[in-house]
Amino acid sequence: MCHVRRASLHSFLLLSSIAILPAQTIDTGILGTVTDATGAVVANAAVTITQPATGFARTVATNAEGFYEVRYLVPGEYTVEVRASGFRSEHRTGIVIQIGQQARINFAVQVGAVEERIDVTAEAPLMSTENAALGQVVSRERIVNLPLNGRRFLDLAALTPGVTVTTSAQYSILKTNGTRNTTMALNFDGVTATTNRWAFVAVFPTLDAIQEFKVQTGNATAEYGGNAGANVNVQFKSGANDFHGSAYEFLRNDKLDARAYFRPAPLAKDILRRNQFGAVVSGRIIKDKTFFMAGWESQRNIQDTAGTNIVLTPAQRQGDFSALSTRILDPLNGTQFPGNIIPASRLNPVSVNLTNTYLPLPNQSGSVNYAFVTKPTTNWNQFLTRIDHRFSDRDQFSGHYIIQNYARPIVGAIPVFKSESDYLNQNFAVQEVHTFSPTRLNELRFGYHRGYRTATNPRKGTDFKASDIGINGLLQGGPDGRELTKNEAGFPTISISGFLGMGESGGSDYDFTRTFQVVDNFSLFRGNHSLKMGVDIRKAMADANTINWPYGQIEFTNDISGNAAAAWMLGFPRDTLTPEGQPVSANRQWRDFFYFQDDWKVRPNLTLNLGIRYDLLTLPHDINGNTRTLRFDLPGGPVLWPPDSRKSAATNGTVADMWENEHWHFAPRFGFAYRYNDKTTVRGGYGIFTMTNQMDNLNVLQLNPPAAGSLTVINSAIPVATIQNPVPRNLYLQQAVFNVVSIGPERKHINAYFQNWNLQVSRQLSRNDALEVGYMGNKGTFLDTSQLNFNSPDPGPGDIQSRRPYQGFGRIRLLTTDGNSIYHSLQSRFEHRLAKGLSLTTAYNWAHMIDDQEDETNGSRCQCQDPRHRGKNERASSIQDIRHRLVIGYVWEFPFTSRLTGAPKVVLDGWQLGGIVTLQSGVPFRITQSADTQNNDSVGAARPDLVPGQTIRISNRDPSRWFNTAAFTASVFHYGNTPRNPVTGPGLHMFDLSVGKQFKMPYKEGHSLQFRTEMFNAFNTPQFSNPGASLGTGSFGRITGTSASNRQIQFGLRYAF
Repeated sequence: MCHVRRASLHSFLLLSSIAILPAQTIDTGILGTVTDATGAVVANAAVTITQPATGFARTVATNAEGFYEVRYLVPGEYTVEVRASGFRSEHRTGIVIQIGQQARINFAVQVGAVEERIDVTAEAPLMSTENAALGQVVSRERIVNLPLNGRRFLDLAALTPGVTVTTSAQYSILKTNGTRNTTMALNFDGVTATTNRWAFVAVFPTLDAIQEFKVQTGNATAEYGGNAGANVNVQFKSGANDFHGSAYEFLRNDKLDARAYFRPAPLAKDILRRNQFGAVVSGRIIKDKTFFMAGWESQRNIQDTAGTNIVLTPAQRQGDFSALSTRILDPLNGTQFPGNIIPASRLNPVSVNLTNTYLPLPNQSGSVNYAFVTKPTTNWNQFLTRIDHRFSDRDQFSGHYIIQNYARPIVGAIPVFKSESDYLNQNFAVQEVHTFSPTRLNELRFGYHRGYRTATNPRKGTDFKASDIGINGLLQGGPDGRELTKNEAGFPTISISGFLGMGESGGSDYDFTRTFQVVDNFSLFRGNHSLKMGVDIRKAMADANTINWPYGQIEFTNDISGNAAAAWMLGFPRDTLTPEGQPVSANRQWRDFFYFQDDWKVRPNLTLNLGIRYDLLTLPHDINGNTRTLRFDLPGGPVLWPPDSRKSAATNGTVADMWENEHWHFAPRFGFAYRYNDKTTVRGGYGIFTMTNQMDNLNVLQLNPPAAGSLTVINSAIPVATIQNPVPRNLYLQQAVFNVVSIGPERKHINAYFQNWNLQVSRQLSRNDALEVGYMGNKGTFLDTSQLNFNSPDPGPGDIQSRRPYQGFGRIRLLTTDGNSIYHSLQSRFEHRLAKGLSLTTAYNWAHMIDDQEDETNGSRCQCQDPRHRGKNERASSIQDIRHRLVIGYVWEFPFTSRLTGAPKVVLDGWQLGGIVTLQSGVPFRITQSADTQNNDSVGAARPDLVPGQTIRISNRDPSRWFNTAAFTASVFHYGNTPRNPVTGPGLHMFDLSVGKQFKMPYKEGHSLQFRTEMFNAFNTPQFSNPGASLGTGSFGRITGTSASNRQIQFGLRYAF
């Protein structure tokens, strides 16, 4: 019955044509007023807007206040003509409007006959004058001409104040104004293009197929929501009556690149062979009626990537640790081995065999003694197309389809432990815009986004078992559990603290997400009110197996013998996690969004943006019935619930049995735009933005028994667990409790929300120059967190399991919604529109961000050392706290050659210089300790003590000693007093350049060939990553890697017509 009611509700909402999607409407338009020479309004003037490239035209009449407005235009070049009885007609050309822009084009018509026409070349304003939303449009000219390493369009979003971009081989993430990794929204032609598990971007259209895109960063109107970060709207190129196209090849080769900073000669350089090539063509199918665009791109990438680590020396492999000052203890009696040398008879044969078989020998001097090269070869292909068709002046149709496949091996320091990942992502959309009248428009969209990924390791599907390498008892559920199936086969993870370990890690080797989306938008213009109302309905589906240690994990630390490598050679682990199993969840969720927006022009120079939205977000539920959680409120609790995991299947009732959802997500919006004069505008506002649940935050609830589950077995003070038998029966019987994942004890899942507020002043300095300066604030409440060690006991001596708060369980990973953040920033942006060959944009951000936990998706999660009493103890500068960030983007076409003729013109004409400059301060990071001297199974969250009289910061820091390591000492049997995130890492100083020359083809006007050289990190400045931050490891306080490559050079060749 619940499903019937929901289906009926959806049908009613769609058919009633209430409109507009939360973050997808690309509402682009032209508006303005028509007055006479005295300033009196001219009513009933006919305003015709025409797109010359397609012949599209729309005519509206000015209202009683002389105001006109035309919405839902495709970005591009337009002409605007005004005709009114008793006045000369006026025709303005060359008006280029950008995506999401409301371009104000005012007219002051002159008395005369209508047949007398005045022709004027005009331009749209550079800064927004009609609403309070923050953001920036990245134009076609910048997309094509700025240097981009990997040619990912989304990297250009970093030109916007408050935005940082993180890019990996398979996805990109935007973080905006103090929001989180999962708060962004990306839309292609108005439909969602982010995965519903993480809200990451995994489809990257070729640059030549993108017309432009807009990055909205704050205080968006009520039509935007369901996310609290950036809204990125991408507009694909549309076809026109004329045919246009391009074909290109971009080449990378390591012979052109600088040597990696941490890979000096005589070590070989990183190898890179990359070819990125493709083509795009667009044109008409039926003149003035049907148009197309189609594109294809491929990449072939062979890459050797260097890295460093610490491996056992030949002496240490023989048990000789005499070179260390640390005392190497015999764990069986607590005494030091004479001379720090372990007798050969005490070396564990399995450890010796695995070391000699899998672990490499040192190949360079120093404490970081091993340099390695990974050799992944990646290939990907993409095809996309767009169709536009005009049924009539009242009905326009458009649609696009993208498919992208990607194959990528994941290889680490030991090549035998690798996996193969394959991705197949698709995005599809159709849209119909119907004009009932000049004041009533409707827009209907359907979208589908699909992501599919699989990953395999070489042992998957074979008869391999851990016992084959001498490790016994690693069964799912403990020594009496079940053997892993062939599909679950893999090498267990062996972790040696401070040293290179071995084995295959966890993650997810199956991920299949789909999002179905239906949107209906309606706009109504009444007098001074531009009204919008709408609904966006989505069905999100995510099938995945999320796993942490699918093959088991054996950890060797400094606790056993004073040094983790010594414990490894003795064969005594600190603890062991048994294999989890690999169940597949099939989560389903409805995400329904509704809103109403009124842009009220109170006066010709004052607009109020008034809106309200409601986000109806159900909780995901697993139709496979593998989801379980702890109930802390039941007698004898906590207990796993439901008692039979199959009851967690598809009905809403059983979902409510596990947790209670919050349904009331009202989000008001207020903004204003006040045009002080034609050159100065003041804008500001306030809004609440609700976060949508990401599937991945709840997928981990499948990792509970009986479908899955792992045990943690901690070795005794006098160790009895060995590498041969890491789960001995006597320890298992004492600690036979499962590690579980649960929601919080209060059983309430409250959706996170952000409040943001802003005040900006913008000034048009000249025809082509504008400056904007303002304040932006953002506060996050009820933020998702994943507390890894909720069941850790307070520090102290004695057995850990008997001191846990909930002794019926091992580790409890707790999913809660109790995080908070606050962000303040001063932002400025300078814009120089392309004129005399120069285009320039500058963004500066001065900010401070404070929070009380890490982002769930950043890899470290919430590792609070006192998990049940966080509060003010964890409030500190965030790991996202970038105090200063300056980004400059420029394109300069050399103007001094225009008057040349003959050979000098051929040689000197057509040169272009472009570049991106990024200057950024470092971010804070945590300091932890590797040994569990607190004796509380802290899962990496333990912090050391500060040493009195020592300061953390040093004046002469360098990569070998970034901070004063003597300022920290291990905390023993108590929580450390080191605050969260006490050290700031290196900043970023990046200069990317491009130099190109364009040759005009003599045989055909409009045809050209461009050769381009791009240099990334052109001045070869080392961009250092954060130093080692774990006390007790060899890399503590040392920087051993870089956050960006040394200078790399790319050649490009592009033919366009």
